Amino acid sequence: MLKTLRPWRLASHMLKGCAIPARRVSDSFKTFDGDNAFAGSEVNSKKFSNPFAQASPAISDGPAETEEDRGKRRKVLQLEADIAHQEGRRVPALEFFQDHHWDHVLSLPTKSARIKYYAFLWQINMKKEAERRKKAQRAEDTERRIADMRKEREENTHIIYGLAHTSMFLRIYDTTINHWQNNRLTRAMQFAPKMVLDCSYDKHMNNREASYAAKQLMLCFAENRLNDEPFDLHYCNAQLEGKCMQNLKRYIPTMLNPEFPMNVHKQCFTELFDKQNLVYLTPHCREDLVTYNPDDIYIVGAMVDTMNNEPLSLAKAKRLGLRMARLPLDRYLQWGSGSGKSLTLNQMINIMLDLKKTGNWDSALKHVPRRKVVDMDTQRRADDSRKALGTRARKLNVRIDHLLDFEEERRHTTAFATPQTLRQRKEGMEFQLDTWAAGKKKKKREN
Repeated sequence: MLKTLRPWRLASHMLKGCAIPARRVSDSFKTFDGDNAFAGSEVNSKKFSNPFAQASPAISDGPAETEEDRGKRRKVLQLEADIAHQEGRRVPALEFFQDHHWDHVLSLPTKSARIKYYAFLWQINMKKEAERRKKAQRAEDTERRIADMRKEREENTHIIYGLAHTSMFLRIYDTTINHWQNNRLTRAMQFAPKMVLDCSYDKHMNNREASYAAKQLMLCFAENRLNDEPFDLHYCNAQLEGKCMQNLKRYIPTMLNPEFPMNVHKQCFTELFDKQNLVYLTPHCREDLVTYNPDDIYIVGAMVDTMNNEPLSLAKAKRLGLRMARLPLDRYLQWGSGSGKSLTLNQMINIMLDLKKTGNWDSALKHVPRRKVVDMDTQRRADDSRKALGTRARKLNVRIDHLLDFEEERRHTTAFATPQTLRQRKEGMEFQLDTWAAGKKKKKREN
């Protein structure tokens, strides 16, 4: 009977024969032992059932799942994905799945979660195939263009000037720029001041914050490499198996290669440098950093604290007995209402690079996003316009004080609001029609 069944029908029979109860996971794999793998498939299920409609094998009230049961459950889920792919559902082929994909599938509790994850992997597979087709098409176009160019050169015996022909300019490739920038970092390792990024806050961040921290660490390396006078950056306390370092390795796959100019250390910075020269930059301390000292080694905590605002860097600096300092942000900037004073890691690196180069805080703090601070020129123009409006209103004898304070009572603001104080009648202000008309005619005659 097995020889007459088609592959997808055979897999369907195997999946139907493995009815998975919700109470016990181990009972669901009794049909998978040797030659009796298909026992009960003809008796228990005679009608077709949706493979996604099976109960989730991940829910178990029994003891911990063994490796053998986990392997059997993985085979069942592989059959489920294969049947869904053959039926034309949004599920990639089995060749696309890797071990970490199956680990995630095994951890999903419901069938709807598995369907969504399969659709997510299917979209990734479709994008990769589209990029592969575009790459093949570009390769064909390049070969065709090179063939046409060679044919043109064979037919034309004269010198051809232009792009990709005889030219007085050298072509600079991206790899050449990359090697030149890496060589700049190599020189910085020998002569430039050092700076430390403390990567020991992995356990205080969730997955999203760790991903943001890894991206900011990548930007720190890139923007430091683009500077004319870069720092000698050291990534200390690096937990290579942690979430942050794993995400950083996705951005920079060659970061652990010995020839790559990136200093990644598992040791603490107190073991690599003299404690007398270390200064921890933390926003929670009370002492401002007045001037940049090239003999000091400044430390920045590589942490994204969108949810956890505890002074962890201050506590660590006190525990290690290090000097502490903070950027004088309140002294040079006027913060806007509702904006946080937190800065990203790459912004900190840019501020320290400009401070090292110029020694001017006004120039260095230009890397703070403009949305966080109040533009003094704009504020000054607004104050001037406010004063001019008040002067004009006083000349026209109109009370606008209730209109200028509209931020507090916006709903009650009208042009006919009652003024706060009534104007008093002044002596000698009686209206005289004869003198008013005579004076007006007299002025016209004089003119």
